[in-house]
Amino acid sequence: MSSWIGPLRVVAPVLALLLLPAGLVAQEEADEAQLVGRVVSSITGEPIEAAAVSLRRSRLGAVTDSTGRFVVPSTIAGEDTIEVRYVGYQMSSVPVFLEAEKTTRVVLLLSPNVVRVAELEVEIERGDFRFGVREFERRKAKGIGHFITRDDLERWKSRDTSDALRRVPGLRVGASDTGSGQRPPIELSRNALTCEPVIFVDGLYLAGAHPDDVIVPDIGGIEVYTSPGSVPVQYATMASPTCGAILIWTRRGRRPGDPR
Repeated sequence: MSSWIGPLRVVAPVLALLLLPAGLVAQEEADEAQLVGRVVSSITGEPIEAAAVSLRRSRLGAVTDSTGRFVVPSTIAGEDTIEVRYVGYQMSSVPVFLEAEKTTRVVLLLSPNVVRVAELEVEIERGDFRFGVREFERRKAKGIGHFITRDDLERWKSRDTSDALRRVPGLRVGASDTGSGQRPPIELSRNALTCEPVIFVDGLYLAGAHPDDVIVPDIGGIEVYTSPGSVPVQYATMASPTCGAILIWTRRGRRPGDPR
């Protein structure tokens, strides 16, 4: 059973969300719900591919496909906040009520960033990935998993994130098909079978994400876990029980203590 929300436009930043019908009863935290929707440009109405959609409360999310569509198949019912991020567009957030055992459908409109300056002075400095840095360094010191640092990326001169991942033992990265624009498949071999590791970006699980969704200049560090038993416990509950995980930390990530 599905419920569509009717149109609402948020002026600055622009983000439209279809509202749920009145009379919904709040559910307990244990109840599950599904979120399905599309992200489109508020200017052209065209779908936005590879936008990151996340729920602040559950920290679950997804990446939009070529039609702008995304699916968060299982999340916590009740009140939450949808956040949408895409390079070149204003990051936007809007409250939503997710009805238990039902599918909530939304349409999200994003506005491009418009910056007007009379005079621009640019200062370039080496960034630092801030969110998760302590956990990254602590796990790196323990030596469980494979770790790629910012220095590694610069030394290897990696063109794409997938290029850097080719150096991780046990991780198989397919050939890039530049003609079709398709990203290389990334797989792990488990008991003569192959599986796709799940992707976390700044601690957020993104269903359907690919490591190349994050460009190399934005990356502060990468953690790769090639078996389900090695995945850190705080991520294991969202990872596949039969495969590993890739954790990507960005240099523009949130600071510890920032709202999630």
